[in-house]
Amino acid sequence: MKRIIFYIVLTDILVVVYTAYAALQRSNEMLDRYRQEETYKIEQNLKNFVEVAYSTIDSNYKISMDKEYLEKYYGYRLKNIIDVAETIFKLKMEEVNNGTLTLEKAQAEVIKKIQQIRYNEGNGYIWISDTTLPYPKMIMHPLEPSLNGQTMDDPKYNCAMGKEQNLFLAFSEIVRKQGEGFVDYLWPKSTQKGITIDVPKLSYVRLFPRWNWIIGTDFDVDHAIRDGMEKSKKELRQMRYDNGIGFFWINNMDESAPQFYMYPIAASIENIVFEGGSLDQLGEVIKSFIKICKEKGSGYVKYKWDKPILTGAIKDVPRLSYVKLYKPLGWVIGTAVYMDKIDKFVAGEKAFLNRQVLLLIFDISIVSVVFIFLLGLQYYFELQYFSTKKPVKKPVSLLFEESTVPQKAEQRQTTISKSAQQQTAPHANDYLKNALDLSQIMLAQSKLLAFTATLQATQSDTVDKQSEIASEVEELTEQFHHIAANVQKMADKVEKSTD
Repeated sequence: MKRIIFYIVLTDILVVVYTAYAALQRSNEMLDRYRQEETYKIEQNLKNFVEVAYSTIDSNYKISMDKEYLEKYYGYRLKNIIDVAETIFKLKMEEVNNGTLTLEKAQAEVIKKIQQIRYNEGNGYIWISDTTLPYPKMIMHPLEPSLNGQTMDDPKYNCAMGKEQNLFLAFSEIVRKQGEGFVDYLWPKSTQKGITIDVPKLSYVRLFPRWNWIIGTDFDVDHAIRDGMEKSKKELRQMRYDNGIGFFWINNMDESAPQFYMYPIAASIENIVFEGGSLDQLGEVIKSFIKICKEKGSGYVKYKWDKPILTGAIKDVPRLSYVKLYKPLGWVIGTAVYMDKIDKFVAGEKAFLNRQVLLLIFDISIVSVVFIFLLGLQYYFELQYFSTKKPVKKPVSLLFEESTVPQKAEQRQTTISKSAQQQTAPHANDYLKNALDLSQIMLAQSKLLAFTATLQATQSDTVDKQSEIASEVEELTEQFHHIAANVQKMADKVEKSTD
């Protein structure tokens, strides 16, 4: 019987171990899948948010280069400048009409005065050309006097936007048709680094019909682009999501000098190169943004950063960023979110599932102990009340002796009966002693599990969970105490009967 109980206990232990392992494995798989799904949702949200910001910047940039937009919002400035220049033309023409000036002298004075006009911090100027065909001549260019008097037929002037037409011929055609108008084109410009690049421009030209001269001025579209950039920064600075917590930033694409062009929650760090000392950490994060944009154009970056709270900051909280490069401006647009919410949820769910596994082990242990106890009771009653003696084959000499000496046979039978009772009683006492020992062991194990459950309960999130686990443990312990007491009573009873 001891061997049977041993195998039952061993099987019970294996079942408990396997059940606990399988349950924990399953819970870990569920939590991993949850983490992956939630991370994917967050990634998609970040990407969608950045796409909105990207579209805002792209819209402002394209509008800043649109001819109709430029004519509407910047064209009036050019018209005002030409109005001033045309006034000089008209005054000198009146003097010619009055006979106080010759035409040649009046034109020379007009050229001299127009040549000196500057605006827009000295960058704006006015030129004069004629309407000669097939290609006009330059009358006066204040920045390139070497062009004065030359026919503007060089192929490099075939830069009128959309048609690749000779620029000065395009000026001539539009003033012949409507007296004035706008022409957009590309024009070479020297940068501060000494590099010549083609920049978009918008010119406004007007015909002075008395002399068939064209008065013109232009506007660098990069001014409109810069205005568009400032507009984009302003709009992104005000954009928020996630109840005002989420925001966008713009950083540069130069790994040697990482910096934010716009960072709405800390404007004081904008346009600062993050290198050296405490700035290195933030500089390395920006470099990671730049690197992934150089490699893929956009992507996700994981890192750890301090999370601000009302009482200070939480150190090294996991953070996920999505960044995307806007090539025309060399801007990296990005946003980020702290991932500690997922970590907290997973940790809470893991603790809850571990408690459920522990309660499952409790339940299995209760069933096992009750089963072993009932099996022991069955064995005990079979020994005590339902055991039968096997017939004993006796030799002939013994039969003969019994027939002749009945008193000896009766004495021998009495001796055998007492011997059987003495043999049966110790077996029952041994079993009950084993059952008692087993119940005490299970009771000790239950107390150990109860202690573990109590520790788990103290770490639970709510009072309800603590009380639930405490009640489960209390009920389990009482059941084990009851089983042990019953076994002890049976042992005492059998011991008395054998006396």
